[in-house]
This record gives sequence, structure tokens and C-alpha cells, in this order.
Amino acid sequence: MAQFKARARAIDLLGRQQIAGIPTAINELFKNAHDAYADHVEVDYFRKEQLFILRDDGLGMTKDDFEKRWLVLATESKFSNHKTPPPPIALNKPPRPIMGEKGIGRLAIASIGKQVLILSRAEREGKLMPLMAAFINWGIFECPGINLDQVFIPVIEPENDFLTVEELESMKLSMIEHLKKIADNDDIEHKDFIKLKNEIDSFNCDPFELMDWLPNNLSLTEKSGTHFYISPCDENLNANIDGDKDVRDEASSLEKMLIGFTNTITPDHSKPNIETAFRDYRGDDGIYYDLIGEESFISPAEFKIMDHHFKGEFDEFGQFVGNVKVYDNDFDNHKIIWSGNNFRKTSCGKFSIETAYLQGDMKQSLLEQGLYSPIRSKLDRYGGLYIYRDGIRILPYGDNNFDFLDIEKNRSKSASYYFFSYRRMIGIVDISKSENPELIEKAGREGFIENKAYRQLRDILKNFFVQLANDFFREKGSGDFTSTFLTIRKEREKMYKAKEQREKRAKERKDKFLEEINTFFESVQSGDLQNNINEILNSTEKNMGSVAYIADPDEASQKLIDYEFEGRKKLTELRVKNKVMSPRAFSLTREQRRNWESYLEEYSRISNEYFNNADKKIEELLNRFQYELNIEISRRKRIEKHVDLISEEAKDTTKKRFDEARNIAEEISFKVRRLTQELMGDLEQKIRQTKIGLTDIKLSNTSDVDIYEEIKQIETPIIEEKDYANSILENIIHQLDNIYWEKDESGRIVTNAQITEAIEEELEEAKEKMFADIELTQLGLAVNIVHHEFNSTVNSLRNGIRDLQRWADVDNKIDSTYRNIRTNFEHLDTYLSLLTPLNRRLYRKEENIKGEEIYLFLLDVFRGRIDRHKINLRRTKAFSDIKFKGYRSQFYPVFVNLVDNAIHWLKQTTDDHERIVRLHADMNKNIFYVSNNGPEISVADYENIFEFGQSKKNNGRGMGLYISKEVLRSAGYTIYVGEPRKEMNVTFVISPINQDENE
Repeated sequence: MAQFKARARAIDLLGRQQIAGIPTAINELFKNAHDAYADHVEVDYFRKEQLFILRDDGLGMTKDDFEKRWLVLATESKFSNHKTPPPPIALNKPPRPIMGEKGIGRLAIASIGKQVLILSRAEREGKLMPLMAAFINWGIFECPGINLDQVFIPVIEPENDFLTVEELESMKLSMIEHLKKIADNDDIEHKDFIKLKNEIDSFNCDPFELMDWLPNNLSLTEKSGTHFYISPCDENLNANIDGDKDVRDEASSLEKMLIGFTNTITPDHSKPNIETAFRDYRGDDGIYYDLIGEESFISPAEFKIMDHHFKGEFDEFGQFVGNVKVYDNDFDNHKIIWSGNNFRKTSCGKFSIETAYLQGDMKQSLLEQGLYSPIRSKLDRYGGLYIYRDGIRILPYGDNNFDFLDIEKNRSKSASYYFFSYRRMIGIVDISKSENPELIEKAGREGFIENKAYRQLRDILKNFFVQLANDFFREKGSGDFTSTFLTIRKEREKMYKAKEQREKRAKERKDKFLEEINTFFESVQSGDLQNNINEILNSTEKNMGSVAYIADPDEASQKLIDYEFEGRKKLTELRVKNKVMSPRAFSLTREQRRNWESYLEEYSRISNEYFNNADKKIEELLNRFQYELNIEISRRKRIEKHVDLISEEAKDTTKKRFDEARNIAEEISFKVRRLTQELMGDLEQKIRQTKIGLTDIKLSNTSDVDIYEEIKQIETPIIEEKDYANSILENIIHQLDNIYWEKDESGRIVTNAQITEAIEEELEEAKEKMFADIELTQLGLAVNIVHHEFNSTVNSLRNGIRDLQRWADVDNKIDSTYRNIRTNFEHLDTYLSLLTPLNRRLYRKEENIKGEEIYLFLLDVFRGRIDRHKINLRRTKAFSDIKFKGYRSQFYPVFVNLVDNAIHWLKQTTDDHERIVRLHADMNKNIFYVSNNGPEISVADYENIFEFGQSKKNNGRGMGLYISKEVLRSAGYTIYVGEPRKEMNVTFVISPINQDENE
């Protein structure tokens, strides 16, 4: 009887050559982890070592499972029959639909790399089974001439449930020996044997050492799961990860295929059955890039704030009913008809859709730039329509280079007609095995087989987006709701343009304002202002001296008065020239506000020291020449002249503002009149055109229903023109109505511009605070990551040093090296233990804290620095004895920061006095004092040093004291600069907030 025989190459043809690519292969392994009821499946890829590790925490495999299921091709590994029991399920989890059905997905591993070590520990009915290990070299299946039953795959159950390096070497050796037998029988060529042998020998990996080091606890020592250790990796893997470096906005093929493995996009999505990760280690420093983390993808919050939303169901006839939201305007129970199947039941079955869409032009979007730009950037990388079956993504749908609905193709024909862009949308099509059994994936995972069901699904969705465009977005469409979109889009464009113009004008004013302040300070610092004043005084003195040549006493008297007020007028003009007007119609940042306040202080000082002294100098010159020339000067004339001078300056200044205000009012009045005339003219023109069109209407054969439709069609242009005119005029009225002023309690006039400026300044400060908080949040996240990675690294070092000790015990040559490494490591390990109280997230517990414990902690942290800089860290008895309740993670960092700052400033001092940092306390009031005898703090900086970004250190970030104050506030305490304690120059006070208020 004749029988089929399979060559070993069949595995290569069904696996590596069948699958679409490496990203698809990894996706297939993710699906297998899902089918094994894993909660996590994670990849760690080490580029330098060419090692690819995929781990899951699923139910795992026994040795029997591996041999009778995993190594059996086709479908029996995941389906039961009369010979094979059903696959295991997790009794404590809801049943999961099987994603892999063909029994060849596991062969995709060959696409990733040449060899794989498989470790798996099964859990059955709550009990852990023995560890299983297998080793496969996929190169064997590329060799011609050998049959599948000649291939040997070593499979063992390691002793003590721990695969040692020796056991792995034994597995490799047994495979090499078997290959040699095949080669000796001439079934494979000798050169192929040598190549395979070298590959097998090159596989070096200690999986259990890696398990302890890798992030997250997916170890097989106490848990079930399956691990794949693949090496060397295919040369295309790096290219799949990196993508085209010349196209910055384009995601790599691996990111596109693996991101969004489960639906985490839509706001009301169910909790994913499984979480995925892909960590790319590009160096040997332990730092990795998380390629498919949730923060990289569109979040539900981002989905929710996009401009337009579409959500609904397609029934078994392909008809859509759902909700549409256009610019926050809801249209419920909207229907879209599909007639492609003549209203018969479809083969594809019923399914649902939920999609969000972002306007391609920010001017037309509801989102501000700070929100629009990040979402737009993500859509450029990951925008598209994703298909999920039972919560798991079907490839390649969602890849924006796979436009299976021809959305971009249609848009290239007419953007105004088809409206949608594939890269501006993000959404899901939700199907299931039970409702859509005819939608069948291709074996190579390149999408669905193009059968009748798929063609119907595609046709229904294409019709959906074309009809949506017609109903809501087409500029010249017949849709009932297009006016909503077109009107709001036009308003957004106008608002954006108005805001742009307003910001442009505000920027011009602000730049001029800042330039005037800078010019003032430059004039003061360069001495130009003082020189100008001196020139005025010298000129006045010279002019007054020339009066000596005037014989007529009355004329001489008048000349002195004239020269006096000529000098005073020049001083006034110089004073006005250097006076910067208060900021109007623009807001200042906190730093700019401080510069403005510094200007006011400096201008006040200049007025008192320079201008007032110059006024007195002119008075002295007048008295001197009056005495020397023996001239009688009329006091009344001087007073009158002074009043005239002040009045003239006041009138000139006010007249300029008056003319400016009147011109603006006249210009606005002219613009309003012209606008109203244009709007009324357009409305009357529309009415005339409509009336002229009445003559073309034939009513003889028209029914009452048709007449109603005719009336609606006739009146629509008039109503639209009326609504447009009224909308514009309402906005103008609102703007004019906002021009108001009123008197405050003191009778001074307050305008709405001043109120607006105050609000804008508060907004600017709030923005700065927000960005500061974001920076602190990022810093906090970084600290957590560093703490975790530092812990992992130290654990690895501990293990390495223990291994080194065994060598040192038998080899005296390396004993001294070992002791040196161990001493330095213990020093480093001490610092790790010192970090523990500072990690708030991981170690947060309120407890009784002693002052002496804080002192000893500070000694441990700073011992090296205080010894190096000869600084004495002291505490009083009261500080040692004080006890209080709180979180160490809140108080320890504050004391660390204060002592760190004190050391920084003390080491700057160059004299020979003793350098001291002293800790004091008031036990009755729970108040702490941290003092030092370094440089004093200026009284002007008592408050400033606690503001974010304020630092007197070179390259200081100005974060420490700001963070300390914020942290203490949450603990019910505050910190401030107090009066220096005895023999100290600086004292910081840490006090309960209520105690501080009582004081």
C-alpha cells in the first residue's frame, strides 16, 4: 500500500516560509499565549547577544503535552477528538475562544531565529507539574534529503525542576550526535552537518539566571508558563524594529503589527484577557525601550476627545444603526442602509464598530495645540481601522499601509466628496467566532480569506464611510446634517484665525514691553541714564550762567525761570522715556513678572536717587545764580511756570491716549456699520434671488406634499443667510458688550481689560505649575524605574560575587581582586539600602520617627562628603530626643535636601572658620531647625528659593526646596527661612502648618 511521506523541509515550508514575516510570527506566539490562558506575554530582545526571549505565565505544557500536541502538526493540539483529550483550561478564568486553529502557528518561531530552547511548566487542576525542556535547531528542516521522522528533538524533564547549563549542554550534544549519524548515512551533506554543529555549539544561555534578572515575575521556579529562548536571531529583526529611519513619523513594521494586540483604545473596552510587552535592549547597560507600551498607543482618554465619533451595530442584513457625534453634537439612532445583498442575510454576520476621527487641520479641530499635536503624531504612526475577534487583533488590519477599505484611494479622487483619511481615524471593528464563523484567517495571517463573507464585510464598511461623508461632512452633499459640520468647522477656522491674530498682536506688544525693560536695565547698567541726566544738568548750568550778560533785571529773572523749567522739562521727558507702561492685553510668565517687579523697584530707586536729586540740583543752581547775580525772582511766576509745565505734560500724555481711544472707537464704529450693511445686503440679495426663482416653479401638476418640499427648498437659503448674519452680529454685540468699566471702593476705575489680564496671568501661572508637575511626575517615574533596575542589577552582582568567591577559594591569584570587588560592592549596596526610605510608592508606612534616626541616616548618606570638605554635622539633645509620627518617605528627603544644600554652600567658603551644619528641635511644638554657618541668604530670596526653577547654584534646577515644600504640605507641615540661630548664618524651619499659623 502506497503512503505519503513528509520531508523535513515541510516544516520549513509550513512555518518560516508560510508566515508573512517576523512581526506576524511574534503575533502568532502572543495568540498561543492567550490560548494557554496567560495573563502576560512579554518579549525581551538583547541585540548585542542576539537573544530573543518570549515568556508567558499561561497553563504551560507537560513533557507529554509537548510530544503529543506541540510537535503534532495541524489542528489536534487545540481540539479534542476520541483519541486526544481536550486542551486544558484555567478553572479560575472565563473560557477563552481559541485564536490558533491550524496547528502550525508555533512553527513561526523559525522566522525569528535559527534555534530555540523551550522551557515549560504546566499547571493542572491547581497543581504544578515538572519542568519540561526541549531544544530545536530549525536549520535541520532546511536540509534536503531527510524525512521528518529522522529529525531528533531532545526533550527532558530536568532534575530539581531547574535546567542547569550542564543539562543544556547534554541536550545539545545528543542532537549533534544524532545529526552525525544522519550525516554518516549520507542523508545530509557533511558541510551541512558542520554548519548545524557550529550553530548548536554557539547557543549559550542560562535561562534561570535570566529569569531572576528580567523585569516582572514570570519565573518558572514557582509558577506555570512557557518560555522561548531564541538565538541567533534573524538579521531582519533589527530592521523590523527600527523601520525606515528617514521617515520619522512612520512606525516600524513590528510596532504596527504588535501594538494594540488587545483592544485598549475605546473608552468602554472590557479588561483585556492578556497584557503584552516588547522590550528592546540596544546596549549592555540594562536600559530598554518599551516598543508597544500602552502609552505609545491611542488611549481611551485621547479617543474620547477627538472631533468626531461613530459607534453602532451592523445587523445580520448589513444595516447600521448607531450614534454619531460631530463636534460634540449628538445624532442618535442614525441609520445607514446597505443594499449590496438585496436586504438578505449576510454571510459575514452581524458586527459592531466604534471609531473616532480627528480633523486633519488643527484650525478646524476642537483640540488645542497641546492636545492636538500628540494625538496627530500617534495617528500618523498607528491610525487606522483595527479588527478584533473576541478581543484579539486580526492582522494586518489597523496598519495604515494596509488600507483595505480604499479610503485613501477614494480621498485622492475627491477629498471634499469622500472626506475621510485613513491616518486621521482610529477605531475598531468587533467580530466574534460565534457571530462571524465565515470570516476565516489565511494560514499566513495576512488577513481574511477573500471569500463571500469577507467581501460583504468590506463592502458594508466601504458603504458606511461613503454614506457617513454624505450625511454629515460633504460640502455639496444632500445630507440632512452637513450644515452642523460645515457651520462649526467655519466657526473653528474663524476662531483660530482670530486667536492667531490676537496672539500675534499680544506678542508684538509683549516683545515691545520686554524690549523696553531690557533697554532700561542696559541704560542703567551702562551709565547712559546717569550721563543723560548729567548732560541736562550741565546744559542747565551753562544756560543759567549766560544770564550774567543780560542787563535788564526783569529779563534776567525771566530767563533764569525759563532755563530752570527747560531743564526740568528735559528731566521729565527723560523720566517718561524710561517709564515702561504696565503690561496690557498680554500675560506674563512668572519669570517675566519678576523682571517687571524688579523694573518697578529699580525705577523707583532711580527716581529717588537720580531724578529727585537732579531736581534738587536744578533748585540749587537757581538759588546759586540768583544769589551770585543778585537777581530777584518772582515766586508766583515760578509756581505758575511749574503748574504750566505739569499741566502741559499731563495734557500731552492724556491727549495722545484720548486720540488713540477715539480713533479706535471710530474705526470700530466704521467696521461695525460696514459689516451690518454687508450682512443686510447679502440677505436682501438672497431674498431677491429667491423671489426671481419663483417664476420658474411650475405648480400645475404638483401635489401638496411636493409643494411642502418645494417651500422647504426655497426657504432654506434665506434661513441659512439669516442664521449666518445673526450669528455674526451676536458675536459682535457680545464683544462690544464686554467693553465696560466700573469704580472700585476707592473710586478708582477698573476696566474689564485689567480683570482679563489678571485672569490671563493666573492662567499662565497655572500652566507653569502644570508643566512643573508633569516634570516632577516624569522624575518620579524615572526614580521608580531606576530603583527597580538598580535592585535587579545589585541582585545580579550579589550572585556574581558569590560565584567569584568559589573561584577565589581555590585560586589565590584572584583572592585580592575578589576582596577588592566585594568591599566596593558592599559600599554600593549600602547606598541601595539608603534609598529604601525615599521610595514612597513601594515603601509607604506611617510610623514613629526619632530625631536620632534622622541624624544617623544623614551621617550614612553624607559621611564621605562631610569628611572630604571638613564639615561637622551636629545635633542638639532636643533633636536626638524628639519623636513624631509620619512617613519616612516624606521627611527623610527634606532633611537630605537641606543638608545637601548646606554642604554645597559651606564648601564654597574659603576662610578658616569651622564649617558646621546643626540640627535643632523644639520638642513641645514639633518644630525642627536645620542651620549652617555658610553664606547668608538675602531677605529678598526668603520666598523665591521655594519657587520651582529658582536656584542660586551653577546649573541648579531649582527643584529641591520646591519639592520639599510640596511634600511637607501634604504631610501637614511647612518649611521656610527663619531668623538665623545663634552663631549660624542660615536657618530653615520645618513646622506643623497649624503651629506656623499660630506663630
